Amino acid sequence: MAAGAAPSAGLEEETGGISLHSLSYEQLMQLKNSIEEELQGLQGAHQQLQVSTKKLQISKAALDELTKTSEGTRMLVPITSSLYVPGETSALQSCLVDVGTGYYIEKSVAEAQAFMDRKIELMANQTVGVRQAAAIKGQHMQQAMQVLNEKRFAAKQG
Repeated sequence: MAAGAAPSAGLEEETGGISLHSLSYEQLMQLKNSIEEELQGLQGAHQQLQVSTKKLQISKAALDELTKTSEGTRMLVPITSSLYVPGETSALQSCLVDVGTGYYIEKSVAEAQAFMDRKIELMANQTVGVRQAAAIKGQHMQQAMQVLNEKRFAAKQG
């Protein structure tokens, strides 16, 4: 029995030391379903972080490109996602930065680039954390499934 309890040690620490082998089949199924939901939430968070990081990287690249553009260059300016008007570039001294929840702050180009760099780094760190949490939940899922399969096998034998 000690060999069977060892793989669930990580999950025991998280659940307050409850051995998976002491749970009923129904309790194990509830635990499995709970872990599946948590995994789905973590996967959704991971995808959202990747999308947000990509948007920031695109914004940073657009700002970099705009600073290199000479004054008076003709371009189409987006008014909505499907509506553009003609315009010309002017000397870029500052820009508006979306700092979240609908708030915009005027910053110099250098401050805006530094802000986006910090935000990209923050999201990269959060992505690593979410990925690690998902890996741990995946291990917990495997442990719960292993004990569930052992209980199924024991029920068939008995």
